[in-house]
Amino acid sequence: MPDVRQFYEGENVFITGGTGFMGKILIEKLLRYCPEIGNIYLLMRIKKGKPTHERLSEIATLPMFDPLRKINPDFQTKLVPISGDASKPGLGLSSEDRSIITTEVSIVFHAAAATRFDDSLRFSVPINVNSVIEVINICRECQKLKAAVYVSTAFSQCVHVHENIEEKVYPISMTYEEINNTVQIMKRRNFSEKDEVQFTRILLGEFPNTYVFTKSIAEGVLNEQARDLPFSIFRFPIAIATYKEPVPGWVDTVQGFNQAIIGIGIGVIRVLNIDINAHAHMVPADFACNALIATAWETSTFENRDNPEELPVYNYVSDECNILTWNSLRKMMQNRRYAYLPMKTIYFPDSFVIKSTKVFAFAHFILHLIPALLGDVVLRILGKPPILYKVYKKGNKLLRVTRFFLLWNWTFESKKVQSLWKKLSKADKELIPFDLTTIDWEDVATKHWNGTLKYALRDFATTEERMRKSNRLRRIHRTVQVLSATFMIWVLWKLYLALFEV
Repeated sequence: MPDVRQFYEGENVFITGGTGFMGKILIEKLLRYCPEIGNIYLLMRIKKGKPTHERLSEIATLPMFDPLRKINPDFQTKLVPISGDASKPGLGLSSEDRSIITTEVSIVFHAAAATRFDDSLRFSVPINVNSVIEVINICRECQKLKAAVYVSTAFSQCVHVHENIEEKVYPISMTYEEINNTVQIMKRRNFSEKDEVQFTRILLGEFPNTYVFTKSIAEGVLNEQARDLPFSIFRFPIAIATYKEPVPGWVDTVQGFNQAIIGIGIGVIRVLNIDINAHAHMVPADFACNALIATAWETSTFENRDNPEELPVYNYVSDECNILTWNSLRKMMQNRRYAYLPMKTIYFPDSFVIKSTKVFAFAHFILHLIPALLGDVVLRILGKPPILYKVYKKGNKLLRVTRFFLLWNWTFESKKVQSLWKKLSKADKELIPFDLTTIDWEDVATKHWNGTLKYALRDFATTEERMRKSNRLRRIHRTVQVLSATFMIWVLWKLYLALFEV
């Protein structure tokens, strides 16, 4: 069996979702690790009027491609944009482009996904379910197919909160036909937004949102229709900034987890609904892409088919040997809040966590909603546009959609991933490291936050500038705390006098 680099030599790759955070890292690694790779065809759609070749040129200029650019200035010649849309029939491909893929491509990564955590099945189903059907059909037509990997999420089976989530495909609650017919009914009935949300909530059952629900359905559909193909399912949890390559701390998104820590860092989010003893399931993006590259290599052999009636599933999740909890992550971030304070911070970051949902709701009202409303009043008086309530609504939505994942504690089986790591040669292990037992979470957290400041917030202030702002905001914070405590004591004293008629 050839090693990983040899496996990709001369092979053409087709990637959906290549313009996303993980997709860009996957592209960079394939080009840098496997210089003899063929063309990489990227499914791209016209966005904001920009044609696909222009979007690709902009992506290729990102700082994350600098290490690759130094060793191969012409790397972009191997990137071929394919105009299409994962939410459309046939992926929106022209007959000519489809012919190119089916005759030239041998490795497929289907990573397109609806990452918007909303309540619209009409948005999630085409990307997460229908697109899987389209990719299966394309793979069946591929004349040189060696391996195809569907990139799912570790939370696709999150409803099994009291079980160890195994590396297997779980029974699905709805068939593809049922969910597709349901979406068509919703379209024909022209539901209002409120009716659609209510109807969707009934269909989801215990699933927290449409994203993980449709990911679960997609896995089941794939298992039913692609067992005879060299296909596998790769699950990973929250992807955070790169740990080592191509540059430490690379992150270019402010969605999800990053949106939350930025909100905490700038002092907007004051309280969180979290079980601090639960596992914080996250992985560095570069390690996840390394594991994904190796997964395709092993998928091509069919040797991992322990059960011919089921597709192989890889749970790329940290095991008990190197677990990160929300409490330990919180302490790591708190230790860095002084020297790493964002210059856009509006109030000293001093958030705390509450596990009880009811107690959190009260604290959320006091510490988030009331300051937002009062702050907008002040802004209006100063003649400035009120924006704090809008910020509150965004933060409220973020807290709502992430609450489910912050309060439960999952465990994951990862035997296939561990076995895959052991099969790699020494050279491959050095080339594409993904052993999560070897990483230092404190180092990961530091690099993630530094990368967030540099790449996501474009914040290049010095440590001295951050410390000065931190000290100033901390003094304001302590003053507010003293005044608030004094006010509460005064209120309690007045109540005491009134109750006992002193």
